[in-house]
This record gives sequence, C-alpha cells and structure tokens, in this order.
Amino acid sequence: MFFRKVTVFFGVFFLQFILFFPLSFLNDFQLKITDFIFGDFTGFILEFFFNKKNSRIDYSSDSYSMLVLIIILLLTSTIFSFIIKKKWMKIFLSITGYVCVIYISVILIKYGIDKIFKAQFPEPEPNILFTRFGNLDKDILFWSTIGTSKIYNIIIGSIELFSGALLLFKRSRFLGLLLAIISFAQILIINISFDISVKLFSLILLLMSIFLVRKNEWEFLLKLISLPKKSFFDQTLFLPYKTFLKILVIGIVLVKIGMPYFSKEENDKLLPLNGAYKIISPESPYQYLFFHKDQYLILMEKYSEKMISFHYDISFDHQIILQNEENRISKHLFLKNKDGSIIFSFNNQMIHAKAIQYKKMNALQDRFHFLVD
Repeated sequence: MFFRKVTVFFGVFFLQFILFFPLSFLNDFQLKITDFIFGDFTGFILEFFFNKKNSRIDYSSDSYSMLVLIIILLLTSTIFSFIIKKKWMKIFLSITGYVCVIYISVILIKYGIDKIFKAQFPEPEPNILFTRFGNLDKDILFWSTIGTSKIYNIIIGSIELFSGALLLFKRSRFLGLLLAIISFAQILIINISFDISVKLFSLILLLMSIFLVRKNEWEFLLKLISLPKKSFFDQTLFLPYKTFLKILVIGIVLVKIGMPYFSKEENDKLLPLNGAYKIISPESPYQYLFFHKDQYLILMEKYSEKMISFHYDISFDHQIILQNEENRISKHLFLKNKDGSIIFSFNNQMIHAKAIQYKKMNALQDRFHFLVD
C-alpha cells in the first residue's frame, strides 16, 4: 500500500509538471495558465524567501521561479495523492502513465529532429569561432564543439527520434523507455558537468522515465517473449480508433515541430549579412564585426577580445538601427559595397570592414580520418 501511495504521489507530480511547466516550442499558452494560477504566489515566495524582487518569472529550467514552482507542485501533489481513493488509484496510474509516455515521446522526437537538422547544436557563430578557446565558458564551449559535427548530431538525434517512436507503440514501449533512461541520464550528466542550464528539466525527465518502468513493464517484457495468438488482421477494425487518434495527435505534433524549419529558411534569406568581417580602419578600437543569425551585431575589441552586442535592424534609407542591452535605440549610417565590404558609422567614427571567409576555418570542415599515418 505504501508503494502504491508513493507511486500515486509521483504520478500527481508528473501530471502537474506536464501541465504547468511551459515548453517553449508550444507557444506561450502554458506560461499564461501557469502565471494565472501560480504567478502571484510564486512572486511572493521569490520576494519573501529568496529576495528576488525583480526576477523574471518565466519558469524556465534552473531558474528560481522553476524551483519555487516545483516546491509548490510537490506540496499540492502530497495533498492530491491523499485525496485519490484506493479504488481510483489503478485508473489514475493508467491515465498518468499514458500521458507521461506521450510527453516523453514528444520531447524525444522534438529534440531528436532538432539535432538532425542542427537546430539544437547549430554551427558555431563567427563571434564564437574568433574567440580564444580559454575565454569561452564551458557550456558555450560544449555547445559549439558539438555543433561542429554533423555526423554526431545526426546519430544522436536519430537515436532520440527512434526512442520517441518506440514509446508510441505498446509492444516496443519498454525498449523505448530503457533508451529514454539512457539518453536522459547522459544529458543530465552533461548538463551538470558543463554547467548547462537545463539540469532540473533533464532530471525530471529522467525520473519520469524511471517512474514509467515499474513492475508492470517488467511483467510486460516477460509476456512479450510469447507471440500473441491473434494477428493484426484478426482484429475487428483494420484501423482501430485508438490508432487513428494516435496518428492524428502525432501528426499534429510533427507539423508543429516541423513548422519552425520552414520559417527558418525564410528568415535566413532575410539576413544576407550573417558572417564575420575584419575591421580595416586603423583608428578603430575594434578588430572584428560579426552579424549573428539571431539578428545581433557584435563588435570585438582589438586587444582584450571583449565583445559588445546590439540587436539590429536595417532600414531602407541606408541606416542600421541598434538596440543595446538597456534597450536604448540609435541609428547609424550603413552601406554595403558590391565586393561585400561594409561601411558603418559608430561612436563618431566610420568603420570599414571586409568580409571574411569564416566557413573555411578548420572547425567547420567535415573531415574524417580512418587511418592517421
């Protein structure tokens, strides 16, 4: 009975976490719901216990607001787990298991596709490539290193995608859960070792996977050894409604996941400036100028390699509009010549910069050596 109570407690917690922890790729409807229900209480706890008056409450992983949300959900899970009566436990755990399996499957499919298309670990931006190795933080260093290998991303992404697909079918679910546990354990170790800020989220995904591999799954593995008496075509319907609903839900999720890749191609066409430029004006205190794919202009100082960044936009009257970290906006003359060089006014100076073929740098070359001598 105690084991069943503990299982129900974790089930309630995971259901609440799935409902209230906002996933960034599902727009912001979860954030609105969570903020509506817990926003004021979270803000009060942050201010009273953590002295975080102006902290951003977005419930992103490893933030104070997420930590407070988890504490609240653990408390409410204790209450709800006592409310659920013994006769409802089996149905509750069955529904919880199904929801958690779909959730983990969507997460694995989403991040598997992201890796295959190099959206999670993109090719390092020019400002990273021109920074000294020792000046990079460990998380950026790890992210950038993984982004240089297409093969690694495709293999790891395919394993995650395959694991997510296995979870969708009852007969392969146990194998999918074992692969999910291995994937999430590896991700958690990496996040802790390289100080990457999704530690709490990856920990909960790992615990959720372990939660699903309980006694029933091991029993199911033993049943799996014996072949079923009925074949697929012996079923009353060729396409049962459960299968139809499953295909419908997964189809919608895949369309939702795939949409950013189509819009990304359009965005890439709108940002022809992306890349690295060497500043050739001798009086300028800056050595390089970078245009980041997320529409940031970054200047690197000559001697310290210190960088300053601005969000930028190009107007039709040869002006570049810059917005700094304090949200101050300024306009500057900006010209691009036919040879690819640019002229840019900044801090009462005219900066001339020449495009660099950074794609030819060693880190971006897909080289593979089977033999080394």
